Amino acid sequence: MISSYVGENAEFGRQYLSGELELELTPQGTLAERIRAGGAGIPAFFTPTGYGTLIQEGGSPIKYNKDGTIAIASERREVREFNGRHYLMEKAITGDFALVKA
Repeated sequence: MISSYVGENAEFGRQYLSGELELELTPQGTLAERIRAGGAGIPAFFTPTGYGTLIQEGGSPIKYNKDGTIAIASERREVREFNGRHYLMEKAITGDFALVKA
């Protein structure tokens, strides 16, 4: 699951911490842009969001083993500097379907 917020769902938390599912937490604006870029055929883009954090360095837990150790960790993000400011590269995502409530 790629999400910006998972709420206070105790069952979801249990499944994530026990290694039953994978979770990639992404800031809301970055998630929206990853989806938009994927729909526009843009494979990746640069954003300052997340620079200097665990997201940049990699190692954020995506999936745990049953014993609580990290099974899958996030990858280190590519960093580039534009006009004196640092940016992380984020890969676009495309969905098989979308649910929209407006």
